[in-house]
Amino acid sequence: MNAAKTRNGAGKAVKPFDYAVLVLASILTLLAFVSAYSGGKDGDLVLVRGGGNNWVFPLSAGERLAVPGPLGETIVEIRGGEARIVSSPCTNQTCVAAGMIHTPGQWTACLPNRVMVSIPETDGSPDAVSW
Repeated sequence: MNAAKTRNGAGKAVKPFDYAVLVLASILTLLAFVSAYSGGKDGDLVLVRGGGNNWVFPLSAGERLAVPGPLGETIVEIRGGEARIVSSPCTNQTCVAAGMIHTPGQWTACLPNRVMVSIPETDGSPDAVSW
């Protein structure tokens, strides 16, 4: 039996087209990873809710906002295409430990202080935001 026919264990030789498909699949996987985990686009918005108020900022804004809640002020920071809760008066600090959000559909919240920060899945225009 020919060694080339048994190389891959299936009785068929690996052809150049097989390598091309493998390379293409690897490139597509890499592009999907970069797209999914890269920072937000200029058109993305950040919604901040708390204390009976709603704020909308572009994700590209450089903002630091004190949001009132029943326990005190929660500090929200938006910078570099990301948003996060910097500090909050809650006891467990899960909201601070959650870190940055940067992709449409992501959110973080301080539940004890009733503050929510989210990046909606929209086309980037303020009229497309559903409250």
